[in-house]
Amino acid sequence: MKHLIYSTQKILLACSVFAAVSVVSCKKGLQTEPYSYFTSSNFFANENEAYLATLGVYEIMSNQPTYGFNMPLIFDNDTDVGQTEGVDLTTDFRVIAHYNGVPESTAFYTTWSAFYAGIDRANVVIEKIPAMELFTNGTTSQKDQLNRMLAEAKFLRGFYYAELVRFWGDVPFKLKSSQTGDNFKVSRTDRYEIYAQIIKDMQEAILVLPTALPVDERINKWAAKAMLAKIALFAGGYSLRQNEQMERPANFKEYYTLAKQQIDDIMAVNPYRLNPNYAQVFKNQCQHVLEPTENIFQVAFLNASGSSNGGNAQGNIFGSPVTAVGVYAAAANSRIITLKSFYDGFRAADVRRDFSIANYTINAKGEKLPQITARQDETWRAAKWSREYQTGNILENSSTHINAVLMRYSDLLLMRAEVENELSEGPNATAYDAINQVRRRGFGIDVPGTRITIDITAAGTGYTAPPVITITGGGGTGAAAAVTTLLTGGIRTIFMMSEGDGYTSLPTVTVTSANGVGTGAVAVARFLPKPVTSDIYIPAGLNKADFLKAVQQERAWELAFEGTRRADLIRWNILGTTIKETDVKLRAIRSNYNYTSAANFIAGKHELYPIPQNEKDVNPNVGQNPKY
Repeated sequence: MKHLIYSTQKILLACSVFAAVSVVSCKKGLQTEPYSYFTSSNFFANENEAYLATLGVYEIMSNQPTYGFNMPLIFDNDTDVGQTEGVDLTTDFRVIAHYNGVPESTAFYTTWSAFYAGIDRANVVIEKIPAMELFTNGTTSQKDQLNRMLAEAKFLRGFYYAELVRFWGDVPFKLKSSQTGDNFKVSRTDRYEIYAQIIKDMQEAILVLPTALPVDERINKWAAKAMLAKIALFAGGYSLRQNEQMERPANFKEYYTLAKQQIDDIMAVNPYRLNPNYAQVFKNQCQHVLEPTENIFQVAFLNASGSSNGGNAQGNIFGSPVTAVGVYAAAANSRIITLKSFYDGFRAADVRRDFSIANYTINAKGEKLPQITARQDETWRAAKWSREYQTGNILENSSTHINAVLMRYSDLLLMRAEVENELSEGPNATAYDAINQVRRRGFGIDVPGTRITIDITAAGTGYTAPPVITITGGGGTGAAAAVTTLLTGGIRTIFMMSEGDGYTSLPTVTVTSANGVGTGAVAVARFLPKPVTSDIYIPAGLNKADFLKAVQQERAWELAFEGTRRADLIRWNILGTTIKETDVKLRAIRSNYNYTSAANFIAGKHELYPIPQNEKDVNPNVGQNPKY
């Protein structure tokens, strides 16, 4: 069952109510229309109306300008993990991802505007709830609920500002709702002044938010602490300044200390745990199974009309292999492709490789067709939210209901490893334990069974087309193989697209002619050795720099295609060098490997996005980021 913080009816009402304070389109920038009904005495009259208003603040995240499209598809691509497919200079999701975005690019403005609309909605809630009669004189239950909503609005205001700072650096800053007569031609505020308010907002929220694990997508105390820890790492990391230099604050360790405090508080209570099966985490997301012990903070999606409004492009436009209509009622044409160098960087025993990356397409019969000839390895897709794991609900054909998970427990563990390494001037036992927990799960140590491969025991005769390999039984999942070459009518080579995991007995392998011609081929499964901890744990004795590199690489393997990579590389001040190193690796694979970012990326420019031109048109005081 789909768990949502709002029903369709409630969110529509909340959005209609907030329409009066939404940011106006086309060259209006931060200017907002005067609100009327929403902020009059006719609203915030009771607890339910306050709840609707709070839902309106959440709703900003559940749309395509934010986490339904722009954030994962456009703003976190073209790194060492993957890139957006195509090279045309007319489509925002390609242009921006390939480091060709300009101030006039529409996606910059729609995302910028969405976050400011969310901030304005939060400001209204923060102002109006304390003025309610029930806030002072209501029952204990009413006061508790209103205080929770107030805390949620403070958290979300801080979070939206943190996202604006992450992408644009210094930005206009306001802590009161927009009203007629306000001066909207304001200059930008230094990011560290904004960070101070973000931290204040979130700390105040944390004092009030509930401690229980959520039954829907509303934020709780521990998730707020986890997100504050992540934001503290960004505040303490590198960012591009107006002098065209990447700098971090002189007191950056204070931010790391703040992050450590939040993480230690969470770990002392221990509300989270890793699902031992890495693949199951994403299958649960595709099936709308709420898993609050793994998915710490997530965004709810529901497109009840079957349109893109309120739906997520995840599992269709990104995160799914290219899939034909047939067995799966809806096609998928992912716009995110992985890089061969990233695939090659995994160890074969790491189950995350074959689950996260599709080196195949899926045809109308549901068969996986390998992509291994010529330059097909340049078209491999991200695969964590494949159509094969989804519900098949017709409402998810164009945009899915898959929640966008903004923080998983493994992310928090890797943050812990990084923070401990930084503050202790090298890895301590806590840092090693945190990263090794993630690696243990990544290699399937605690999942019964192991991976398999396929051997040919009889080539058969008369085949004129590669027969189909079917793998059934054995207790495991995910193994997929295909015949890639024939020799004198018999099968010669089998390619393992995925070695799967969790096989406790040898599955049955069936070889079936694809066109009714040929017979006699036989193939059998064979267990692959299960890794042991001594093989996969991070080696002891690393220095600070080498351990940080291990954490940086682990974050790529664990969190690939989950919206974090580009921002991580920026805060570590290695985005430009990583793109260059990736280009070298890809040229070693093929001299003409398509990786446009290496030529397009400009250091001291592309670590930030440009202030949208629409904003500049109405606010000449806002300025511009370097080199735009």
